[in-house]
Amino acid sequence: MTPVSHGSGPTSVALTCYMALFLVFNAFAVNGVLWLTAPAITYPNASTAPFDETVLKHTWDTLRGRGCDDSWGIMAFALDYAQSSHTTPLYTELFFNRKLKFQYPPSSLFTIAAMFRLAGPEHVRTAECQVFDLPTLNDILGWLFILMTAASSAALLEIGLRQRQTAAGSRAVLAARSAVVIGLTLTFYPVVKAYSLGQMQVWINGLFALALLGWVLGAKASSGLLIGLMCLVKPHYGLFLLWAALRGEWRFTAACASALTVGVAGSVAAFGWASNVDYLSVFWYLSQHGETYYPNQSVNGLLNRFMELSDPVAYESLEFNDNGFPPFNRWVYGGVLATSVLFLSTALLRRSTEGDPDRKLDFCTMALSTTIASPIAWEHHYGILLPIYAVLLVSAIGDRGRLVCLAVSYVLISNFIPATNLLAHTIWNVAQSYLFVGALIVLVLLHGSRPGWKSARGPIPQPGLMRQGVTG
Repeated sequence: MTPVSHGSGPTSVALTCYMALFLVFNAFAVNGVLWLTAPAITYPNASTAPFDETVLKHTWDTLRGRGCDDSWGIMAFALDYAQSSHTTPLYTELFFNRKLKFQYPPSSLFTIAAMFRLAGPEHVRTAECQVFDLPTLNDILGWLFILMTAASSAALLEIGLRQRQTAAGSRAVLAARSAVVIGLTLTFYPVVKAYSLGQMQVWINGLFALALLGWVLGAKASSGLLIGLMCLVKPHYGLFLLWAALRGEWRFTAACASALTVGVAGSVAAFGWASNVDYLSVFWYLSQHGETYYPNQSVNGLLNRFMELSDPVAYESLEFNDNGFPPFNRWVYGGVLATSVLFLSTALLRRSTEGDPDRKLDFCTMALSTTIASPIAWEHHYGILLPIYAVLLVSAIGDRGRLVCLAVSYVLISNFIPATNLLAHTIWNVAQSYLFVGALIVLVLLHGSRPGWKSARGPIPQPGLMRQGVTG
């Protein structure tokens, strides 16, 4: 990365103060306004959140270890079937015959099986929002993965500041900045929503943050190994193999491929060839249908919600359909296919290292493009953005325009705005995709951000904060 002099941005103390002020503004001022102005009406169905719900509810649930079973319940059910004597393949029976939405590959079942082995089923949360006297094993592990996300994001921020030759400041300032990052993590909606839902995505978010940190530190093999583990739960991250191979990153490629090979081989040995191959039909089906429910923040979700205007029964966006999907629509499918090709080809084929010699921005671009291109990208899937924000913040220091765009995208992604559901049955239901819009802003910033890049007007000076060689 091209070094930037001390005079190109705020001092260490000033940066920390700005971050703290933004945390207070975003977590309390914004959510205070959302809560105070929430419409005094309720929805008749239980799956739609009340209008006065904010991210802070999920923060509180996370802090006290109150999760649900969004992943773990169906995974426990699938594991029980997979380990029982049966003749019908796993997904044919559960997904297609019983219409249960078990959408993870068989290799994901090793996680729930390991938790049962370690703590016993009675200490693992697998029932709908069940309250335990003490936190369950998956609650505790969720805390650890959130800590991994926060610690990795804080480390990425500090490494980036040092690469810009911006001194960290005193230990007290460093501790204060790390505390702010923890606060930002605990009020980042995709992260805490994953926890309160009882979603395995909280693991994916932590693994990605650590993988990005490993990449920045030059531990390419370790980074590839972590991405390979993610692929065993979310196969679309397997596109990282192609990304790395196109760039000649062979240590990363070998480690990722090895983790995938061992994981798939173990899955075939444990659950059988038929059930593993059977998963391909689920993968194909999901790509053709997607989800209309408003937390699906993808092109598929956006287009399916447009279809709600003509067929509000088949394309209901306010209530989650536990046992069904929207019908196949060639216009939705075509739109998703075209935009997915655009997102992925742009991320895969843009291999220049100009201004990004360590490829960390390239790494972030591939991760976000893979998420956005998926037909189903739930709100909590965007938990991978927190460490990406740490990387982007450093590259944006000194340019007011990019900082404003970064802040706007952060407000959109880190908060929950249920009042947009009032527009569900109108042509303005695009507002339900506000998180998706925030993610697109980040993607544009990633493609346009290169260390040392300057806007047409040049960086905006910051009087009183640009003292050469002075830090807080």
